[in-house]
Amino acid sequence: MLFAAVLHNATEIDEENENFREIRDIDAPIHTLLVSSSIFLIVNPVGKEVWTWLGKNASMRKKFIATQNAANVRDMCGVDFKILTVDEGSEPSEFKKIVGL
Repeated sequence: MLFAAVLHNATEIDEENENFREIRDIDAPIHTLLVSSSIFLIVNPVGKEVWTWLGKNASMRKKFIATQNAANVRDMCGVDFKILTVDEGSEPSEFKKIVGL
C-alpha cells in the first residue's frame, strides 16, 4: 500500500486507480505503520517537507505512483515544500524524529 501522512492523518493511495483515500485517527506514531511492502508520503509542515519513504519490498509500480503523487501532495501543501526520498534502512535522524523513532 501507499500512504501519505499529514500530522496524525494518513492518506492511502489506491494503486489501481492512483487516487488518494484518507485514513483517519492514527493513534500510534507513524513509524508503527511503516512496513516493507508499503510506501508513505509524509508531510512535515514545520520543515516544509514531503518525505517519500520507500519500503524495501515495495513494487516498482508503487514507487512510480508515489513519485508522481509526491508532487501533487507538495502542491496541495505549498509549492515551497521540498520533496525528499528515503529508503527503508537508510532513514536520516530528521526523518526518524518526524515518524517517532
